[in-house]
Amino acid sequence: MRWITARLDYKASRQRKTGCCIDVKKILSIGAVTALATVWAHSTILLNDSFSYTNGPLVTVSGGKWIHHSPSGSATGEVAVASEQIILNRSNAEDVSALLAGQPYSSAGTTNIFYASFTVRFTTLPSAGGNYFAHFKDAGASSGFGARVWAFTSAAAPGMFRLGISSTSSTIISATNPTDLALNTDYQVVTRLVNSNSIATLWINPASESDPSISSAEAPATVTVATYAFREDSGIGVMSIDDLRVGTTFAEVLTNTSPSPPTILTQLQSQTVTEGGTAMFSVVADGTAPLSYQWKFGGTNLTSETNSSLTLFSVTTNHAGDYIAYVTNSVGWTNSQPATLTVNPRSSSNGFAFSLLTYNVRGNGATNWSTNSPQVQAIGRQMQYLTPDIITFNEIPWDFRYEMTNFITAFLPGYHLAISSGTDGFICSAIASRYSITRSNKWLDGADLKPFGYTNTSTANADNFTRDLFEAQIDVPGFNRPLHIFTTHLKATGTNYSDSAAKRAAEAAAITNFFATNLFVLYPYDPYTLSGDMNESDTNALAIQRLLSAPTGLRLTNPTNPFTGSFNTYSTATANPGERIDYILPGNLLFTNIAGGQVFRTDKLNPVPPNLNSNDDKVASDHLPVMMVFNNPYLTPFQIVSINVSNQLVTLNWEAISNRQYRVDVSSNLVDWVSLADSQTATGTNFVFSTNVTDSPQFFRVLRLP
Repeated sequence: MRWITARLDYKASRQRKTGCCIDVKKILSIGAVTALATVWAHSTILLNDSFSYTNGPLVTVSGGKWIHHSPSGSATGEVAVASEQIILNRSNAEDVSALLAGQPYSSAGTTNIFYASFTVRFTTLPSAGGNYFAHFKDAGASSGFGARVWAFTSAAAPGMFRLGISSTSSTIISATNPTDLALNTDYQVVTRLVNSNSIATLWINPASESDPSISSAEAPATVTVATYAFREDSGIGVMSIDDLRVGTTFAEVLTNTSPSPPTILTQLQSQTVTEGGTAMFSVVADGTAPLSYQWKFGGTNLTSETNSSLTLFSVTTNHAGDYIAYVTNSVGWTNSQPATLTVNPRSSSNGFAFSLLTYNVRGNGATNWSTNSPQVQAIGRQMQYLTPDIITFNEIPWDFRYEMTNFITAFLPGYHLAISSGTDGFICSAIASRYSITRSNKWLDGADLKPFGYTNTSTANADNFTRDLFEAQIDVPGFNRPLHIFTTHLKATGTNYSDSAAKRAAEAAAITNFFATNLFVLYPYDPYTLSGDMNESDTNALAIQRLLSAPTGLRLTNPTNPFTGSFNTYSTATANPGERIDYILPGNLLFTNIAGGQVFRTDKLNPVPPNLNSNDDKVASDHLPVMMVFNNPYLTPFQIVSINVSNQLVTLNWEAISNRQYRVDVSSNLVDWVSLADSQTATGTNFVFSTNVTDSPQFFRVLRLP
């Protein structure tokens, strides 16, 4: 009850300040004084001044709150108050200071960390070398300074200036904020002084203490903190200062309101996912920063889950249960409502069909492709974590393609492997599948590209397809038709091909022609996908446009990384990959049954799961893997659209899926049914069936066959 009472007292005191009729004294009389004191001991306001004085010298109009400390006892161009702000002017030479509540504070005392915040607006630039204009100090005239704030123009763009920090030094700027600042603009400056070692820190316009900052690096020279001071001197320019707050926590000096405990603005939402999918919970909270988060599952803390969102990848039924977010700050805590995660097992009965991953594994030039290679192990760890059902690999080293059998044994035991793809003599493709691979073929291997508008006579066979279009035919559980998985690796820039974009366009045209003249002729109703490294980051490039043209039936997908929101896949050598060149392009049937997808990055996982390393994505490849999940298109509900009777001719029309088989039954009493037409194969999205009926009345039903 102690925390509950403390929050009640805080609420009551806030209401009293805003005019409510709750009597704070009566609430305190129930014995909550101890709890309230415990809460507020976290922070103390030491000085608060909005400079709401009449215009004139600060030391005069403040009624003695501010004093001269240098020159001692006199004014040499006094710090002035104008429009409820103080004006610091480089043509003056006065230093003023105000005592802090509870001073003096020894460096060895229990209170030895101090924060200050104020708003500053410069109207005249400082000099190149600048000078300091604000700092903590002792009670003396001109000694014992800490956390000095500097203004200067050195290294700033023309017409701009910068701020810096020093602590013990009055002549050397210890650290410089790299942001160029403008005249006639308000900036909130926050500083911190750790008096035990005299380290000073400076923020500009921060939202929380974790925001970017700079800190001094000087030899310790501790001081007995007693005042906060402003200084006029040559080099500082002309500025106005407003809303000064000095305290012992970051939160209380950042705003002009009293600290508030956390409250939940947006509650967690329960969700249902299929095993192997991704679940994400998020909570939106308000209250005095900084806010801290802790996620719990089944009442137990989740290690390192301390962000406002919780993401669970590759969920299993073990993840099912209730999740709660606890939010705390310096004055209180709260928790979210529980959210329930339901995990459905992966099976064709709940609509799940298969997951497909495409990955360029950077094998070109690799000298070790064994399972002892750090690169191969990093690839394997990611595959074990994501557990995709089907994987299309690009850039398997041609000389080490036999090692892929060992890779499957080590990392994907039980998977089937197709590795007999075409090659340019250096690299090739491979396809691995959890499900049976009934056939694999290399198509267009070395195919002549001249019929597709590309000619290159610079090198022998330069105008042939560089690698191939590799296919694996796979039996997916719950599918009544085979799945055709194609992968390709279109030509990248090379020394012999200055016109690589044109060659990629020709290779794409050859693939388009293959689909139209081969795939759709032999397997007109089968589902299919094309994936791989297309070496094009612009979807308006001719190669991509040809692959997405009507004759292919392929559709563009845009899976993204759940943390960055980016669909870029190349290159992991940078902090933010800047190109999307790896694609998964499903045919129309699978496109309309997409369940989800992602670009996977281990360096964005926090915490990193035990079976992964944070840098696995960079060690494995300069590409990121792309994965998509598809529902079973053959489980789509259907209905009878119409029944027409003309004399003795009955015509039934129902929704259908191409190449799916149906049965029509007839009954005279809705109890006894007889098959009227069995194994009726649909050739489109609607099926029309007609029959002559002599007896009346008759009832009909349509059944979709397995």
